[in-house]
Amino acid sequence: MKKDADDAETAIISSSAKVILDFLERDIAAHPERLQPVTDEQVRRIHSLVGDVSVELDTPLQPDDA
Repeated sequence: MKKDADDAETAIISSSAKVILDFLERDIAAHPERLQPVTDEQVRRIHSLVGDVSVELDTPLQPDDA
């Protein structure tokens, strides 16, 4: 039963990811001039915002987090 739920969740995530990736592919092909490299300053800024935050993707959310 758990495996079926995992397979269904993976299919949904995969389907959602495909939609996003397809959109990005079309947008990049249509407007390659919009692409910009990530700068060192942006990376430093991101690190300053998230710091040492760790994320456990396999840990279920608590009811209050949903």
